[in-house]
Amino acid sequence: MSSILKVSTLQDPTNSNTALTIGSNGLIQPKNVAFQVTALNTDQSVSATTITKVEWGTVELDTASYWDATNHRYTPQIAGWYTFSAGIRAQLTNIHEYVRIYIRKNGIGPFYIQIQTNNDELIGGNYPGPTVMFQMNGTTDYAEVFFYTDEATVINDSVGVADASWFNGFLVHAT
Repeated sequence: MSSILKVSTLQDPTNSNTALTIGSNGLIQPKNVAFQVTALNTDQSVSATTITKVEWGTVELDTASYWDATNHRYTPQIAGWYTFSAGIRAQLTNIHEYVRIYIRKNGIGPFYIQIQTNNDELIGGNYPGPTVMFQMNGTTDYAEVFFYTDEATVINDSVGVADASWFNGFLVHAT
C-alpha cells in the first residue's frame, strides 16, 4: 500500500521553527547555516615572514548572522561539524618563493596549504587555501584565515583582475 503526503513545509513541533521547505520545483530546501565573505581592492599589507590575519570587506552570504566583521571571524552558535575553505588574491610584486594560507579554529591549528618553488618564481594571482572540517561548540569556537609569505606583499588587491579573495563555510552535521 502506498500513500501520498502533500506538504510544503516541515516544522519543529515544539516551537514551530521551519526545518525545511519543498520548493515548487520539487527540490528540498533545507534551512542551513552558511556564510561567504570576500575582499577585493582592500589592499591589506602583509609583512615578510609574518602570519597575518586576513581581513574581509564584503559579506555575500550569512544565513544566521554569525559573521563578526570587527574581528574577521565566523563564530557559529549551533554546535556541530563545519566545513571551511578559502582562496586569497595576492599581489606578489616581489618574486616570492612560497605562500601559505591557513584556516584556523580559535586562532590555532595546523591546517594550511603551502605553495612553494625552489627559487623565486611565484607571481601575483589567486592562491587556494585548504578545505577543513572543524567541530565547533556552538558558543565560543570560531574560524578565521591567515596568510604568510617570504616577502612583504599586498593581499586582496585588484591589480588587473576582478577575482576576489574569499572565505566560506557551512554546517555539515549538527551535534
